[in-house]
Amino acid sequence: MYGECVMGEEKKSRQDQGAVTVFPISCLLWIVCGVVVGTTLGSPLLQEVIDAAYGYRWNYVDRCIIDEGYFAGGFCRTPLNCSCGDVDQIDEIHINDMTEKLFEERYAYSNRPLVIRNATLDWKAMEVLDYDWLKTQYLRNPEVLEESWDNCFFKCYKTSEFKSLADVFDISSERIFSMYAEPWYVGWSVCQDSVFQELSQLVSLPKFLSNYHAEGNMWIFIGTPRYGAHLHLDNDLDLPTWQAQISGSKTWYLKPPPECAATCPGLIQTDMHPGDMIIVNTNFWMHSTKVLDNGISLVVTRQLS
Repeated sequence: MYGECVMGEEKKSRQDQGAVTVFPISCLLWIVCGVVVGTTLGSPLLQEVIDAAYGYRWNYVDRCIIDEGYFAGGFCRTPLNCSCGDVDQIDEIHINDMTEKLFEERYAYSNRPLVIRNATLDWKAMEVLDYDWLKTQYLRNPEVLEESWDNCFFKCYKTSEFKSLADVFDISSERIFSMYAEPWYVGWSVCQDSVFQELSQLVSLPKFLSNYHAEGNMWIFIGTPRYGAHLHLDNDLDLPTWQAQISGSKTWYLKPPPECAATCPGLIQTDMHPGDMIIVNTNFWMHSTKVLDNGISLVVTRQLS
């Protein structure tokens, strides 16, 4: 009797060992889904999807927006305050209608861009400042172009052939005056004191800005039709800038930074002509330009404080 019991238990044990556990197909599907979801949530793919939805790449460690090659001033920047919800155009006001009070109340402390028509027609720069004047100032003394300071910057826009400012003053007259020549567009800070002093005598702020003064580097932007500056953000500036169109014509395009795309307008634009001045916060507005078919474009700019 005892032996039969033992043999029965051994037989049952062997049957249990040979049993096969069967899982429903739905269980396998849930396992696969769990692996896929877990892998996705734990991979860079999800971050890329979120970044694409927001329109910018976010640094989750330093909590800042990562540079995608469109802003100056560092690898990462803090999000901007989206104070442009009521801006749907670039305002245009004739110099005769512009007053100190109007500027203070509507533009001085806002991100509202402004073009003042005929603002600089009385500047001496409108009579003498051109490519040849600049070339004379920079080449009259060989030491001028050799000056190198911390505030000396030279930027090429689609013009990789120019490696330095000296190259700009070594081009043929055809590249300057012919509409059919290869276009070019460059900008540089006037860091040479002798040139800065001469230029400063040619420009002055309009009367409605009598309570302000120009600050920081003076910049020259010059180039021929069809070229201009790519879309970018001046994250290295702290103040709004004024830019005066001395010669030629140029279209300005303004776009809010990506973190403000949901609350601010889309692309807005305006054309600048000789004598016009634009005042814009270029460390808020992403901006680009294109020189129009009206000869060589020359612009002088500084920050406004």
